[in-house]
Amino acid sequence: MILKYLLYRFKAVPFATIGKTPFREGTGMSLQVRPYCAELEDTVKNLSHKAWILFKYNKDYDHQRMSCIFNEDGHLICVGYLRHGIADDHDVFEIEMPTNELASNRMDEVREALYPTFITTCQKLRNPNKKTKLVAWKDFYGDRAFYEEKGFIPYQTYYIAKRSLEKTMPEVSTPVGVHVIFHPMEFKEERIKYTELENQFYQGVVYRSVNMLEWMMGGPELHTISAFEGNELVGSVMCWQTGAVERLFVISRWRNKGLGKFLITKGFEYHLKNGRNEAETLVNEQNKDAMLLLESMGYTFPVRLELMSRDI
Repeated sequence: MILKYLLYRFKAVPFATIGKTPFREGTGMSLQVRPYCAELEDTVKNLSHKAWILFKYNKDYDHQRMSCIFNEDGHLICVGYLRHGIADDHDVFEIEMPTNELASNRMDEVREALYPTFITTCQKLRNPNKKTKLVAWKDFYGDRAFYEEKGFIPYQTYYIAKRSLEKTMPEVSTPVGVHVIFHPMEFKEERIKYTELENQFYQGVVYRSVNMLEWMMGGPELHTISAFEGNELVGSVMCWQTGAVERLFVISRWRNKGLGKFLITKGFEYHLKNGRNEAETLVNEQNKDAMLLLESMGYTFPVRLELMSRDI
């Protein structure tokens, strides 16, 4: 889904060093940027298990996409990398910057050190035949002034919708003509077909490749519930251990027949069986139909996430 939910947030600190020479490896300045390599795997794992496992097991990632920030004592305090998404008319590179407590009072320096690496990576990996957008969530880890200085503008807005599972579950009947089942996608062909169909509904920062799907399937918990008309996949939803009910899609001819509500309800049932009392769903503000559907299912929308972008 964005799987992360991108909820790492830091206190705002003044960005007082805009315009100074960027930090470079070996300059002797207080922070050093080093490229990720196999020798740094354990160090990165201790800082961010998610970053480590992405680069260790997801074939979409390679070492050149991650930069490591070390302080003057040689301790790793932050890693920065980009997630690649694809939309119809542009490519998207989404900034990720996990840190530890050693970075908490010097995020201004961390931002300045990493930003040139993000630009360089975008330019290296971009498709020259498409527009390229560099995107980041909210205030670039606490500094809107940095956003504005670098030319970021509003791109998309999302909500983390929440629904208590302790409230009465809606009564939803199985739509006639489909069968809804757990969908383990054991075969490569199934995963390819699933990804091709899903990506017709989710583009940009939430784009998923077959590699990403397979990586997620190797995680602690991914439960996919799919609807079939005969042998044709016509809708699906995914659940994982955070209480997520995510990635809902229904093909056009099966919309307005209750299939979306039924799939969400099955997601609720799955989480209840696993002892959870709240479901969460990430939804794009522009997807008004999805917003109305979730509202009708008892969701509220307490968390607003602002995504900013600049063209590369």
